[in-house]
Amino acid sequence: MAPPSARTRATRALALAVAVVLPAACSTAPSGAPEAGAREEVARNVILLLGDGLGQPQREFLRMAVAGPNGELAMDRLDVTGSVDTSPAADDQVTDSAAAATAFATGVRTTNGAVGVDVDGEPLTTALELARDAGKATGLVTTSQVTDASPAAFAAHVGDRDLQSEIAEQYLEDARVDVVLGGGRDHWLPEGSQRGAEDDERDDEDGADEDGTDEDGRSRGDLIARATQLGYTHVSDAAGLAAADDERLLGLFADQEMFEKGGEGEGRYAPAVPLADMTQAALRALERREAGFFLLVEEEGIDEMAHHNNAAQVLEAGRALEGAVETALQFQAGHPDTLVVVAGDHETGGMEVTATAPGAPPAGEDGPFPAADSDRQLWVDWSTADHTDAPTPITAGGPGAEAFEGEIQNTQVFTGVMESMSLAN
Repeated sequence: MAPPSARTRATRALALAVAVVLPAACSTAPSGAPEAGAREEVARNVILLLGDGLGQPQREFLRMAVAGPNGELAMDRLDVTGSVDTSPAADDQVTDSAAAATAFATGVRTTNGAVGVDVDGEPLTTALELARDAGKATGLVTTSQVTDASPAAFAAHVGDRDLQSEIAEQYLEDARVDVVLGGGRDHWLPEGSQRGAEDDERDDEDGADEDGTDEDGRSRGDLIARATQLGYTHVSDAAGLAAADDERLLGLFADQEMFEKGGEGEGRYAPAVPLADMTQAALRALERREAGFFLLVEEEGIDEMAHHNNAAQVLEAGRALEGAVETALQFQAGHPDTLVVVAGDHETGGMEVTATAPGAPPAGEDGPFPAADSDRQLWVDWSTADHTDAPTPITAGGPGAEAFEGEIQNTQVFTGVMESMSLAN
C-alpha cells in the first residue's frame, strides 16, 4: 500500500483515459439479481470488501480471465452498481490508501498519510467505532499488515500511517476490535525479538520500520501478550485459525504482508492463509453477536502488484478477492439482513486491458493471458507505477444498497454504511 509520488495533471488525464476494450460486466445489474425491496430494510450486519488498487480495468481483467467475455464475477451479481470519486482533501493530489480509507471509514476527506484524522490532525469517529458503540461485533481482515493504512483508518487515529505499532496498541486499548486477521506480526512485538535473516534483507516500501518500533523509535512492547491478557485468542497459522472457537481473535500470519512484492518473475501472491478462509473465520466469530457486526475485508495484493506492473500477480490477488466475495455472499444468503459492499479505494498503475483474437500481434507489454471460455487473449499495458485518480467501481447488495448506486464520492461509502444500519454519527 505504498503511497503514490506526486502526480502531474497530464498523468491524471492519462489515468482517466485508461481503457478496457470490452464492456464491463458490472455496468448493469444482472437480470437474476434479487430486488432490493425483497430484503430486510435495516442491515444487522455489514461486510465491506475493499480491493486496494482495484480500478475498473483491474476488475474487468479479472472478469475476463476468470469468467470470460460473457461471464460475471460474484461481485458482479450484487444488486447495485456505481463508481467512486477517489479524491483526497487536496485537489492537486492523487489519493494514497490512508486518505482513501479514511474517507470510506469516516465520511471526511483528509491528507495523504493521515489515518482516521482530519486535515488538522483531529480524530474522526469511524464506522467501526459507531458499530461497536451500537453493540455490534467488529472485525478487520487483510492480506497486508493488519496495521496498514486501510484497516487502520477504521480503528485508529494517527497523523502518520507508518506508526504501525501505535496503531496496533490503539486496536487493543481504544477501538477494542473483536477480530483482527492478517499480516504484520513485527509491529506487535518488541524490538529485536523477531524477523529472520531473509526478511531483514527485504526492502519495505511502506516506509515503516520493521524491527518492532515505529518511526519515532518507540516500541510498544509485546502487544501479542497484551492481547492475550485482554482475552484474545492468538493464532499464527491456518490450522490454528481453523480450530479457533472464540469471539475475540488475533491472527498474525506473516511478519509483514502475506505475499512477496515484486515485478514479473519476482513477486508471488501466495498467502499462508487464503483471504476467503480468513473471511470465513471472521464471520464465524462475529455472527455470534446478537446485535450483528461490521467487518472490513481488504485484499492488498492488487495494489502492491500493480505498483510493480505485475499483471500475473494482480490476477492472482484478484482471484483471492473474488473468493472472499463468494464467502460473503454465501453468508448473506443465510442472513438477508446483511449488506455486502465491494469497492476499490483507488486505481493503481494506469492499467489498460486489450482483448485480441488468437494469433494477433501482441497488444500490450504483459501477456498474453487466456480469457476464460473463449479463444480471446488478454494483454495489459501500464501508464505508471503509482496511483491514479481514475474513478473506481463499487457494487452492493442487501439492505441500504441503493445508497451506492451511480456516481458517488468516496465519503458517501461511510454515509451509505451508516444509513444501512440506521446509525448516525
